[in-house]
Amino acid sequence: MHKLLLYGLAFGSLLFGGAGQLLAQTREVRNLATDTLQPANPKYYLPVSRISTANGHLLYAFILDGQAGAPGLTFTWRNPMTLPRPKPLTIKMAEVQWVRTGNVYYEPVHLRGQLCSGLAPRILAGPRVELFDVATLKRGVPIPLPVPGGGLIWTGAFSSKYNHTWLLRRPSLTGLVQVPSGKQFAPFLAEYLADAPALAAAIRAGAEGHRHADVARLLEAYNQAAGAPHQSPGP
Repeated sequence: MHKLLLYGLAFGSLLFGGAGQLLAQTREVRNLATDTLQPANPKYYLPVSRISTANGHLLYAFILDGQAGAPGLTFTWRNPMTLPRPKPLTIKMAEVQWVRTGNVYYEPVHLRGQLCSGLAPRILAGPRVELFDVATLKRGVPIPLPVPGGGLIWTGAFSSKYNHTWLLRRPSLTGLVQVPSGKQFAPFLAEYLADAPALAAAIRAGAEGHRHADVARLLEAYNQAAGAPHQSPGP
């Protein structure tokens, strides 16, 4: 678990009518045979991201730095450091089904009580339950850090410096369920993991190592108890 990194992509600020319209507007400048070429200088390397849209398109693009809180994802068809500079485009977050950059898989999330929405990383892929996370400093401010292929991101670690908003999903379901904090945490998660009685009892009792900050480790153990190997993140 100590090797897990948490990523949350930030969001762009320009809006288009949808993925189909986006493709139609840019078809004349998009060439998959050359758009994945990298600059000669390796320090400008960026991995190609895959963006799956709600209407079935799969885009191969480079995700740019964005502005936290805006309801879109900004990208270019070519590496933004290549010449001539590619024109930034933005797809509405509502049009995004999932994003994968390298080995990190993201889905759009909408957090309770917050106006902003964006992409959250899946840090556990199952087999019994998937886990997504949005990590912020305890003062509640997202941490903007440039990461190759990630743009401005929310980043965190499993430490006391960060708050975590955990989101769960059973493999047979489609919607994400947000884990409550405070007094609602233990009853909720104990019920959610009722098919693991010993684990559920420890959570309900508030045992050390079985609290809100420990969700990632608890669910990793819960998944491993299923006896199935870990899946590779992403479709």
